[in-house]
Amino acid sequence: MEDMHPRGTEAGEPVRLGVLSWAHFMNDGYVNYLPGILPVLLERLQVPLALAGSLILAVQGLGSLLQPVAGWWADRRGGRAFIIGGLALSALGGSVIGMAPTYWILIAVLVFAGLGNAAFHPQALAGARQLARHREGLTLSVFLVGGELGRSLWPTLAGLVVAWLGLQGLWVVALPGALTLLLLARMAPSLPARPTQPLGEAFRSQRWAVWALVGFVGLRALVSYGVSTFVPLLWHAKGGSLLGGASLITVMLGVGIAGNLAGGGLADRIGRRPVLVGSSVFSGLFLALFLLASGAWLWLLLGLLGMATFATAAVTMLVGQDLFPHHHSMASGLALGVGNAAGAAAVFLLGFVAGRFGLVAALWWIVVLAFLGVPLALALPERPATRGGKPAGQSA
Repeated sequence: MEDMHPRGTEAGEPVRLGVLSWAHFMNDGYVNYLPGILPVLLERLQVPLALAGSLILAVQGLGSLLQPVAGWWADRRGGRAFIIGGLALSALGGSVIGMAPTYWILIAVLVFAGLGNAAFHPQALAGARQLARHREGLTLSVFLVGGELGRSLWPTLAGLVVAWLGLQGLWVVALPGALTLLLLARMAPSLPARPTQPLGEAFRSQRWAVWALVGFVGLRALVSYGVSTFVPLLWHAKGGSLLGGASLITVMLGVGIAGNLAGGGLADRIGRRPVLVGSSVFSGLFLALFLLASGAWLWLLLGLLGMATFATAAVTMLVGQDLFPHHHSMASGLALGVGNAAGAAAVFLLGFVAGRFGLVAALWWIVVLAFLGVPLALALPERPATRGGKPAGQSA
């Protein structure tokens, strides 16, 4: 039987993984720096607070829904075109956000960047697992760290660019992306093309696990997107500076890198389910404490929240890929894309809660919803399904 978990043999694998992680840093930076400049953007375009969530939905939700389709196509074609082309679209969309003259043109630009995000992630995640030798959880964590760094640093970097050059000066962020594309053309892993296989039976046999996985990732995305959207707005409403609000998100997402690495490594050692359950419990707990705290505790608690929230990033990707061992790109797109879209849609709805009842009320709703991840985690398989006594996808 064909080995569905190939291991590379090239000596330059750590370098190639580093390049792929750097590309992830660039891609996720382009599509996640919006919260860092959101207060200024809303004021310039005169967009009401209730519609702030719609901007997050545009960049994360609509494009993310296409990730399973992009992943299925990437599995069929193989190669690395989706990795390179996806980053190119994200870079182009992210570099012209500040030039949008109206709310609806901004929405169109964000959807365009979201399409690039949808193309990049499924094939890049499958490529990262192909580079894994033994510790798949840790290898995927290293790749995902690039994205976490992008999400954590780019809000502040974009805020600095806006403070220096204004919103229209954001075009300069396209320059490092162009250089990264040249690097990817030489170093990105190339995946084998796989013939398409019927997915209906696989979906039917795994439907409850698939729904649980999408729901779990959606709740994680709700915590991440919701806090990233509403906390800077709350900080700004209380008289805080633009960079101060952006720094809160940078701390949450930056410290979350440690949780990402720890979660992948722990899952390799103690299993996936304890990591998933613990992440849900501590995410709700730390966000609740954040809402009750003040002063320096705010940064500390957001850092702990980031660790708890992102501890499951690699774990959920492994669960999804093991549910569909013949379609790793599609499975990655399903878990990450549809789950993130669900989380973004929830933030969109909570935007109306924030507009009517206040930002603090919306954040308390996120606390409650975070704990719903516990029963979903318990519904997920602890280990890959087996065939003939061996993990699915391994050689007989």
